[in-house]
This record gives sequence, C-alpha cells and structure tokens, in this order.
Amino acid sequence: MPNKVAVDQQAKSMIIELGLLIRDCRGTLSQSQLAKRVGLPRSNMKYIEDGVNAPTAEVYDKLIKELKPDLQTRRRMDRLYMAIRKVPPPDICRTITQNKDLVDAMRKLEGCNLTPDQIESVAALFASFQENREGEPIK
Repeated sequence: MPNKVAVDQQAKSMIIELGLLIRDCRGTLSQSQLAKRVGLPRSNMKYIEDGVNAPTAEVYDKLIKELKPDLQTRRRMDRLYMAIRKVPPPDICRTITQNKDLVDAMRKLEGCNLTPDQIESVAALFASFQENREGEPIK
C-alpha cells in the first residue's frame, strides 16, 4: 500500500498544477472577472489558482467553458481533474448521463486497458456520431 503522505503530496502537486493551468489560461482576464463569470467569490478563485483547493465539478465545468483552453492544455487539465477528483470531467459525465445505454456498453471494458489503436478506433467511431441525419454537425 502506498505511503499516505506520499499520496497526499502527489495529490497536492496535481492540485497546484491544475491551479497554475487555470491561472495561465485566464490570460489578461482578472481573477475577479473570472470568479464573477463562474459564480465564485474572488477568494475561492484565488484558492483554486494557488492550489489550495481543487474546483468542484460544477466550477470546473464553468471554468472550461469560460477559459476555452487549447486541446493540449484541456487534455492536461482533464487528466489532473480526474486524478484529483477520481471521476471523469463533467462534460463526459453529462454525455454518459444523456446516453444511459452507454453505461452497459462501457461496462464491457471493465478490466481492459485499450491500446492506442483501439482508442483511435473508438475516437473515430464517436466522431462519426457528430453528424445528424442531414449530415450537419450537431450544435
């Protein structure tokens, strides 16, 4: 079993890194402006950016919508969020909730680690669902 202090330190490091990414994505937007846009007191936003606290699912979802990080940054932020909170990002949870039968399909993956080629195939399949019956992208 891993040393609890080491695990806690690793989690703390991830919370700090996520806070720094959020701050970097904020750019010229002030901390107060971002806090207002996501419905937080500025002090709570400061705690998130300083790595004192990790954002809740609701706040993380709002931050992503406001900050619109590039793909690479978003990927890193999502991985940190998942490692810290032990749940998928809110948009993924929402997709699963909206597609309830997807849960049964995903259970078939239990115990499996997909290869990069398999992930690529799944990504291509999911991308094909982005077109509706008229061939127009879903908004």
